[in-house]
Amino acid sequence: MVFMEQILYLIRHGHTSGTRSDLFYGATDLPITEDGYREVESFAADGVYPDPEGASVWTSGMLRTEQTLNAMYGDIEHSHEPLLKEINLGKYEMKTYSEIMEDDYGRAWLSGELETLSFEGGDSHESFNKRVTEGVWNILREAEKAGKDKVIAVLHGAVITYLMYNAFPEQYTDMWMWTPNPGTGYKVTVKDGRPVSWMTVGETGERVVPL
Repeated sequence: MVFMEQILYLIRHGHTSGTRSDLFYGATDLPITEDGYREVESFAADGVYPDPEGASVWTSGMLRTEQTLNAMYGDIEHSHEPLLKEINLGKYEMKTYSEIMEDDYGRAWLSGELETLSFEGGDSHESFNKRVTEGVWNILREAEKAGKDKVIAVLHGAVITYLMYNAFPEQYTDMWMWTPNPGTGYKVTVKDGRPVSWMTVGETGERVVPL
């Protein structure tokens, strides 16, 4: 259980060929693109990201998060939490919208007809939600053990979406409203083990939503 007041930064990795081409992907270990790297560097030069001094810094260990962290801060010491890897879409990995719509289950998924999801060869929503929840508490606990009240995590779109939706369920009925643009994310204040407020981090500026 985390008792220290902590500030948690959740930053999405930079653009990949998948985000640029509107491909559905998660477990596929894509790198960020050259323009995606330059964009994150530009955000860093503009002071978008928090100072990593004294912070507990994490990535999921996937290539795109490692490269994004490097674009943000250079080669700094950090840790990996594999439970925070992106959702595995199984047989739909690296498929386009039209390709997935040709499949009966895929069409039902994209049409919003399914209450729960389980991707053949990949994650279910239940298993994904469970592991990312465990993953985020792992990094907060590790930071607390180290006496650090600032945690910076470079992660993935769906991971951040689920974490924010679970933390602040009353904010949006559509959880995908939480999905940040590449290179941007959220600053979350955690008190007594409970997320209590958030701000956006990135090109859209910052706004406070106290609870």
